[in-house]
Amino acid sequence: MDPSSSRFLSTSTLRSWVSLMRTYSQLYRLPNGILAALAGCATIYTLNSAAPLSQYLLTAVVLACMYSAACAINDYWDVEKDRINHPNRPIPSGRLSLQQAWWAAVVLFAFALIAAIPLGVHSFLLVAVSIVLLWNYSHLLKYSGILGNVIVAIIVSALIFLGSLVAARPWAAMLYPTEFLFCYTLAKEVIRDVHDAEGDRRQGVVTVANLWGTRTAFLIAWGLIGVLIGSIPTALLLLPMSHPLWFTGFSCLMLLDLGIALTRYQQQRSVNTYEGFIFWDRFSMLFGIVGLLGTAPPP
Repeated sequence: MDPSSSRFLSTSTLRSWVSLMRTYSQLYRLPNGILAALAGCATIYTLNSAAPLSQYLLTAVVLACMYSAACAINDYWDVEKDRINHPNRPIPSGRLSLQQAWWAAVVLFAFALIAAIPLGVHSFLLVAVSIVLLWNYSHLLKYSGILGNVIVAIIVSALIFLGSLVAARPWAAMLYPTEFLFCYTLAKEVIRDVHDAEGDRRQGVVTVANLWGTRTAFLIAWGLIGVLIGSIPTALLLLPMSHPLWFTGFSCLMLLDLGIALTRYQQQRSVNTYEGFIFWDRFSMLFGIVGLLGTAPPP
């Protein structure tokens, strides 16, 4: 074979692999998995900074795989709706088949379960239950209105609970951060459904936006953000923290960032402002993870 032809084939193969990996990273929403892993590790460090490195690594693998797989199976079940709401995603755009997405979810869910085994029975059971709920959310629970949003918020909040189990510390110490994350996630999920309203309506999916209107959805989101803002001084008064100023500063940055993105999207609902909302939401989560470190109980 001509050396130049060989180099061309190698370059072409490399580009194909890079393109495929990029497609799978979009299916998995890779940044979400990374943030989930960081949140779990931050919880462990907050409660038990002396935890062995293996626990951090296993927790990161469990959460990254679990939440990435959840995105994949969500796209698998939502393919018809995504043809309307998110036509550029890997499945509706034709870059991945339904079978590929299904196996992508199964493999990562399996990895999450296997990695959870060394973390103990309670951690394994928590992961197993979360996987069952995540698998069934898109084609069963999503049709139950705001209950589906609540289920997602509970599952996301469980990542802090998992960190508490791994750290082998009383989970009550993380009760407030768990509730904080629950309210934050619920507000975000209600707004996500605003963008998906048309596709949800055609597929018969019941959401707050479709049932009570987008105005009510935004009011619920702002109400939850208001609850979170009001909870910060209450937490400072009632909860012992090693670094209260650290927690306050980054929690305020988290809510300010989300509030600005939400305001922009509410003022002009478009694909660009929605994508901006999702982009800045990830920064908000990062601020929240850093703020979580400040909630460590005093030694």
